[in-house]
Amino acid sequence: MTALRAVAVIAEYVPFHNGHLWQLHEAQRLTQADVTVAIMSGNWTQRGEPAVFDKWTRTKMALANGVDLVIELPAVSAVQPAHLFAQRAVELVQALHCDDLSFGSEHPDWDFNQLAQLDVQATGQEFQDHHLNFPTAFRQALLREYGLALQEPNDTLGFWYAQAAGQFSHPVHLVPVKRQGSGHRDQQLGRTISSGTAIRRALLAGDLDYRTSVPAASNQAWTGLTPLDWEQFWPYLKYAITQQTPAELRQIYQMTEGLEYRLQRLAPSAPSFANFLAAVKTKRYTYPRLQRLCTYILLNFQAQAVRDYQPVLRVLGMTTRGQQYLHTVKKHLELPLITTASKTALDQDLALEARAGLVTELVNGRIQDRGRSVIRKPAIKE
Repeated sequence: MTALRAVAVIAEYVPFHNGHLWQLHEAQRLTQADVTVAIMSGNWTQRGEPAVFDKWTRTKMALANGVDLVIELPAVSAVQPAHLFAQRAVELVQALHCDDLSFGSEHPDWDFNQLAQLDVQATGQEFQDHHLNFPTAFRQALLREYGLALQEPNDTLGFWYAQAAGQFSHPVHLVPVKRQGSGHRDQQLGRTISSGTAIRRALLAGDLDYRTSVPAASNQAWTGLTPLDWEQFWPYLKYAITQQTPAELRQIYQMTEGLEYRLQRLAPSAPSFANFLAAVKTKRYTYPRLQRLCTYILLNFQAQAVRDYQPVLRVLGMTTRGQQYLHTVKKHLELPLITTASKTALDQDLALEARAGLVTELVNGRIQDRGRSVIRKPAIKE
């Protein structure tokens, strides 16, 4: 279909750091791709946390560090459990006709393309155990049923990428890259490669030691900006919880088992988001599960609207090479392509993402969607 070979990465870039740069270079080396495509989460991440910098700032980071085409994974798709996050991201990768999908992995020697042949349903009865939270029950059942030990977060996502890819008649080729340096959730900064968790922690604390762990182009992209975290959104979330009726809260996506009553009981006296989350936490629910629910409440994502959502290909940024690739595949795209957030797009295809953008604007004061168009940049190699 195209003379240009494209490798995709699914990323959050919160923020883009040296580990991401390593992965990008390895993906390009292993695939010999001409074009690198990033399917990047917008302003909210998979674990139900606000991105440390908005999607436009992170798009600039990606383009400055070697990505050719940045496609938005909107909040309705990004703020999901791993299997749904992977499914919706891989759908965009396939729609763009990318040849390869590369991702970080703790076990790159695993044959992820073979794992794509396993037919595992996340909703299957073998993965239901009311004494355990779902991730734990799933891992135990997967080990018992298939002999596969998923202990690390990148391996878990890689497994779900494989499962999502296997749903297509011509699945994208999976290319794992060995994760370098710090562990995914390590709290302490390393010398040159640190976890995103450690870098965000340093950013929020004003600790400049993070600078050895990020490319200069990333640091330049966020100069003068205030990093974001949940505490800045807490007053808006508290308002959303306390000003709705239980019946209204029950319409929120993933609101189950009477959680609306527990949230309304605990929110008024909680002085911070961290305090609130700790009070709500039980063995039944993981922190990411609760954070995602809080995100849905804050963004007013109602269950029916999430079910009705239809995916689109929204371009946030591209180099001249990325534009060339997009032009080549444009006639063969199965999903609508959006390059400018027109009023029609905001009212229809981008309605949920526009709502998420407005909430981010409340905190950082930077327009996220209205009238925004693609960031364009010359390719690094040119």
